[in-house]
Amino acid sequence: MSNWNWLEETRKLQIASYGADPSSLENAALADFVIWNCVALSDEVSEFLGEVQWKPWAKTRGGVNRDAAIGELVDVAHFLANLAVAMGCTDEEWERRYRAKMELNAKRQRDGYNNENKCQVCKRALDDIAVKCTKDACVENEKEIS
Repeated sequence: MSNWNWLEETRKLQIASYGADPSSLENAALADFVIWNCVALSDEVSEFLGEVQWKPWAKTRGGVNRDAAIGELVDVAHFLANLAVAMGCTDEEWERRYRAKMELNAKRQRDGYNNENKCQVCKRALDDIAVKCTKDACVENEKEIS
């Protein structure tokens, strides 16, 4: 298989389809793009769930239409990629950050992850590299914990 650049190909598709680079959107245009992609992403996740017959009250619970389910996951990935591209994320950054998060999640599992190591204001995990909060202050909201 080739060395595929998922996000770059997604960016090119958006430019070809809509005439704009999602990473260049700002303010209300960016907010609108994010909103409709989040709604579409959520809808595709729901469609995926329909293919695994998840409803515990249904008589046909647990049947899996694998081909259709994977097709829905591809749709999920498409809208997720749109969001990453809109944030200016590159394939290289995605891979680096994905691998780092996998390592952090593995460490959390080994160490017995719990909710104690979170900012008391915004509830983000303090061991996440993107979080600048401390146990004493929420940097994101520039509030002191009361």
